[in-house]
Amino acid sequence: MNSGTSTSAPAAGFRAWHFFVLGSLVAATAAVLMAPHPTPEHLILISLTLAAVGLVAAAFHRTLLPLFTPTAELVSEPLGRRSRAALEREKTLILRSIKELEFDRAMGKVADDDFNEMVGRLRARAIAILKQLDAGTSYREMIEKDLAARIGVVAGHGNPAVSPPAAPREALACSCGTRNDPDARFCKACGARLEAV
Repeated sequence: MNSGTSTSAPAAGFRAWHFFVLGSLVAATAAVLMAPHPTPEHLILISLTLAAVGLVAAAFHRTLLPLFTPTAELVSEPLGRRSRAALEREKTLILRSIKELEFDRAMGKVADDDFNEMVGRLRARAIAILKQLDAGTSYREMIEKDLAARIGVVAGHGNPAVSPPAAPREALACSCGTRNDPDARFCKACGARLEAV
């Protein structure tokens, strides 16, 4: 891609997997330098073993991260169609579970302490999913935004054949001040139910 068609993405910064890659490279270099009688077979085996250790450590870190930070941003690149569909299904199931718990509490089947604990966990997970869905826009959406911005620039230079991009639909505002999607039923920041406008 040339500079005219490339999209300008912000620098991602240092991520956890960078640490594991660097650690495995440093460990492999140190092991190769400290080998008493190195042969090519031994050096390759040592390097592959330490690279595998780095991959296992990175996978272990990624597995444990949601347990300690349930709202962690795990999506570092745009979501694929299947990932987005899976997150949408999980969001629907969580919201349905919250409604069922509210109904069970109203019927007296669930104690208030148990209800508060379970609903707190479900709302935290729903908020994390909503943030993932908002942050992980698809490549198609990124390209469409970039094209809309470029078309807007061309239209601003006096090109009458190109119309500006259409305005987005009105978003719902929560009492906490967060703007949500037009079809949202719960706030993505606090989890409160949104009233229909």
